This record gives sequence, C-alpha cells and structure tokens, in this order.
Amino acid sequence: MTRFFPAVGLASFLLPLVAGCQGTTGTIHSGSGLLSSARLWQSDPPALLIGPEAAAQAPPPPELPAPEAARLAFRTAQEFEKNGRIPEAIQFYEKARSHDPAMRLHAARRLAVLYDLTGDFPKADAEYTLLLQAHPKDADLLNDLGYSHYCRGQWSTSEHYLTQAVQLQPQHKKAWINLGLARAQQGKVEESLQAFQQAVSPAQAHCNLAFVLAAQGHREQALQHYRTALQLDPSLRLAQAALARLSPPQAESPASAP
Repeated sequence: MTRFFPAVGLASFLLPLVAGCQGTTGTIHSGSGLLSSARLWQSDPPALLIGPEAAAQAPPPPELPAPEAARLAFRTAQEFEKNGRIPEAIQFYEKARSHDPAMRLHAARRLAVLYDLTGDFPKADAEYTLLLQAHPKDADLLNDLGYSHYCRGQWSTSEHYLTQAVQLQPQHKKAWINLGLARAQQGKVEESLQAFQQAVSPAQAHCNLAFVLAAQGHREQALQHYRTALQLDPSLRLAQAALARLSPPQAESPASAP
C-alpha cells in the first residue's frame, strides 16, 4: 500500500472473534437471540452461566499452531486497520510476528505505516530500517519512507528517499507527486514542476505547486501559478476555486454604489 498526499491528485478482513490507518474494522457481533429465544423451546432450557462463573467452568480453548495463530492475528489486524482502529491493529500485527517470525516483514510493512499515523516516529524508523535491510530497492517502500519524512517536515530527507524511488521505478506516479511536493516545500520551484509533470498535466503541475505556495503563505506566487494553470486548462475547477478564494475582493465602483 503506497501513500501519497491528497493535494494532487496529493504515505492498506473481518474476523468474528475481534473486531485497520488510511486508509485504514469490524466488531464482535454477539450471538443475540440465545436468551430471548428461550420461549421457542418446548421444554425449559438448561440454566445458562453468564460472567465469571461461566469463564471459570468453561474448558480452555485449544491452542492453535503458531503459524495459524499468526495468520489469524494478521487478518484480525488488517480488519482493525481497515476500520480505523489503529491501536488494536498495531497490537495484533505485533502479536502476529511474535507467533511466527516468518510474518516479521509482512507485519513490519504495516507497522511502519501505522506508527507514522500515530506519530511514533522512532518506532516507525525501526520498522523502516528492518524493511530497507531486507528490500533496499523497493520503490513503494522508499515512497512510504519519503512520505514519513514529509509528514515530519524533513523535506530534504523526504526528497532523498523519493528520488531513489523514482530512479528505481520511473513510472511511479505517486512518488513523483510526493517528490514534487517535497521540492516545493524547499522552494525548488522548477524542480518541483518537473517532478509533478512526470505524473500529471502541466496545468495540474502548476496547480499542485500553487497549493504548496498558498499553504506556505506565499499568496501572490500561488495566484500566479493558479492563473498559469487556468491558461493551460481553463476547465480546471480546482484552480478556479482556489483563485476565487485567494483573490482579493474587488472594490465597489462609485457608479454601482447606492
């Protein structure tokens, strides 16, 4: 699951027993009706133990083999992540790899993203380091790592990893978009446009650059690039809306005054 910023055009199962970041669970559905349906029995149902007494008398569940327990925990984590329950997803991804070391990298791939989402960057870095040691030329991984550093405001480091990603996979549009954003944050206007245009039209490239400039408070520069975007593509609604929002209000002429 690769990530990229929504500015662009701008970094991913349900198990009955439990229930996963952004993109990113189900809940237990109890067996309702067991008690309320007692009236359907022809004879009185046996007494049901509920609560601690039931737990004390119930036989312990059979232990699953470690690989099967790991797969179950992993699927549970995916479902938690899918439904946005990030702490629970992290818990079950960690549990999956504790059951079976063969799941270590699969779990690390999701944990790196989820630790990013929670802002626990030291733990995210530990997962990324583990993954890079195993897959140093994974463009998707490098894109996610670049995204991680972008989220921290570390533009130069972000650019470093994103540059590696597009060198390894020149058609990686999401990495090109992220690279354009990282360069724009550093004031590298022309280099930013060049990166954007590897993934989107020239008009959209100017629109993306204008988005960053506006967020930085460079209103006049942003307006210039939104206008350029509309010259290239007058139908670009995002640029139309942004231009209207950023443009100063027109002063009322004396002739139109009441």
